[in-house]
Amino acid sequence: MTEHILSFGPANRLVGTLIQPTGEPRATAILLLNAGVIPRMGPHRINVKLARELASQGFTVLRMDLSGLGDSLPSDAALTFEQQAVSDLKAAMDHLQRLTSVQQFALAGICSGAHHGIAAAIADERLKALWLMDTHAYPTRKTLWVRARRQLQLDFTGTLARWTKKAAQLLTSRLRPAPTAQREQALLNDNAYPTPPKAEFAQRIQALIDRQVRLQLVYSGDMFWRYNHDSQWRDAFRGHGAVATVPCDLLPDMDHTATTLHAQRRLIGSVTRFAALLA
Repeated sequence: MTEHILSFGPANRLVGTLIQPTGEPRATAILLLNAGVIPRMGPHRINVKLARELASQGFTVLRMDLSGLGDSLPSDAALTFEQQAVSDLKAAMDHLQRLTSVQQFALAGICSGAHHGIAAAIADERLKALWLMDTHAYPTRKTLWVRARRQLQLDFTGTLARWTKKAAQLLTSRLRPAPTAQREQALLNDNAYPTPPKAEFAQRIQALIDRQVRLQLVYSGDMFWRYNHDSQWRDAFRGHGAVATVPCDLLPDMDHTATTLHAQRRLIGSVTRFAALLA
């Protein structure tokens, strides 16, 4: 395989590393991007390892930095963070089509990379497949029960004391508790990337299904408080038709940034199994 540094996009502001396989490449190229603000190498260099493994299987792979991250310069366009990411990914696909014979693309994204992948696939039909790790999660009643059970297992007495204290505070408070929907949304939005209402997120996924975009979702063990049992995706989207049938794996022995070698093997194995079915 060969690796080259590329500059592309408006005024060549964007930077990426192109990895090309030896021999005839597959028809699909794979895009890897930033997870949060981590440069294109990925957390613990996971994107480097993943890109080389995918190239050994015949894929053309681009590890890229979005505008203002890693080696890429900030954009002067008046776009939101998500809109700019979509624009950057489109520029990457345009450039790869000029350089190579590929005409369709897949994307593997972690955290914010997963969110951007969904937005880009909705906006651009060249994205045919998405592997998404730790995207938005929607707790169910079982999620709350599994979480409570873990708390009791770890600290039975202390947990009961905290629950008792919270119950007393609710009873003595003069403020009315927020409506259930508001409380749930406040919990979901307690992260750097606000979680949309479940119905809105389901519409996005359904739009991809309608376009026959291949999807694979993965949740790591670090998502335990919001995603913690194998049937959660199916249970959460039971009333949303085909959305509930999207393949979704819970990997409790893998952390959000694939810190250990074991976690990295798990992540690479999941992506390569997904990619093996691509053209």
